[in-house]
Amino acid sequence: MLMSKIKLVVIILLSGVCLSGCNAHEKKAAPTKEAIINGISLDQRLEATDSMVIVFYKDPYGSDSIRYTRYYTQITTTNTKDIAAMLEQAKLPLQQEEQRDECRNEGKIWCFTDGRVFQTLYFSTRCDKCCHLLLLKDGNFYYGELGSNFTNWLAMIKPQSKDPDSLLVIK
Repeated sequence: MLMSKIKLVVIILLSGVCLSGCNAHEKKAAPTKEAIINGISLDQRLEATDSMVIVFYKDPYGSDSIRYTRYYTQITTTNTKDIAAMLEQAKLPLQQEEQRDECRNEGKIWCFTDGRVFQTLYFSTRCDKCCHLLLLKDGNFYYGELGSNFTNWLAMIKPQSKDPDSLLVIK
C-alpha cells in the first residue's frame, strides 16, 4: 500500500513536470557573438525582400542631434540589382554589441516582403569616423563593416532620392 502511494506521487510529479515543460513558452536565446555569422543568419527573412525604401537623412551630422532624422529624402526600389546589393552587404560579418555606439546614422533601409516592412537596416558611410551597417534584432545591436560595393551603390542611388512630400499624389 505504501508502495502504491509512492508510485502515485511519482506519477503525479512526473506528469506535472511534463505538463509544465510542454506548456512553457520556448524563449529564443539571443545568439552568442560566436554564432552570429551575418545578417542573413540573424534574420533569414532578408532573403525574401522584394522591395526596399532607402532613406537618406538630409543633415545627419548637423547640430540637431535629436531630430536629425526628421528631414530626409527617399527612394523606393523593386530592382533585383538593388536588392542584391543589400543582400551582399547583409552576408558580411556582424558583431553583437551591448550598447549602441555614438555614431549617427546617415540613413536606413526598410525591407519589405509582400507590401509589409519586416526589418530596418541603418547605415553610415562616414568611414573616417563611423562606417557601419546596423541591424537591430531582439533588442540587440549588430554592427558590420560596409563593403565597397554597398557604399558605391548607396552613393549611386542617393542623387535619385526625393523629398517624401514630392512623392505625394493628390487627386
